[in-house]
Amino acid sequence: MIWWLRSRSVTVLTACTLLTALAGLVIGNIELPVPVLTGQAGHFVLAQLVTVLPAVMWLSGTGRAGSPVEATAVRPVHRWDTALAAALTAVVLAISAAAHLAGNSAGSGIAASVGRNTAVYFGIALILNPLVGHRVAAPLTAAFPLLCAAAGRRTTGGAEPWALVLHEPHSVPALAATGAALALGCSLSALRPPGTVLPPRLTPWR
Repeated sequence: MIWWLRSRSVTVLTACTLLTALAGLVIGNIELPVPVLTGQAGHFVLAQLVTVLPAVMWLSGTGRAGSPVEATAVRPVHRWDTALAAALTAVVLAISAAAHLAGNSAGSGIAASVGRNTAVYFGIALILNPLVGHRVAAPLTAAFPLLCAAAGRRTTGGAEPWALVLHEPHSVPALAATGAALALGCSLSALRPPGTVLPPRLTPWR
């Protein structure tokens, strides 16, 4: 257990998650102009971007030890990793809920965005990690907000259904999709170690 805590840098990861959530609450409403590939040019608030950091750091931590070694270990390490991701998400959601209840209308919107977007990114990371492993999952997760900023807005206004982080903070469909993605990711990550769902690439004979 001590080895797992150190290899995952749980203390650093927890502190980073808390600081990211607090930063999102404080400066999350700062808008960044972004170019778009499709749809209307718009803004991208920091609450939609900085909240990806905990999920990427979690993926980096799960890849510090050799996956083949951990996959054959007696202890279910990948389940511990899943529980860690779920716990970090729950902490951010709790902080966001408290800020939502205590803040004004504008602040409560940012608080809801911070909680939902953190859950979105952890859901994506939990889904991708068993499929392709942390080496591929980390950059793909980090690229998701950039993809949303570039191609996630409709020409008629609003956000595409898949661009969850761009939806209004209290959008019920976005919240439902976020919960579904997080539940799917936790289930998949708890059942399979990283990079074991997709078949390995065949090496040609020499």
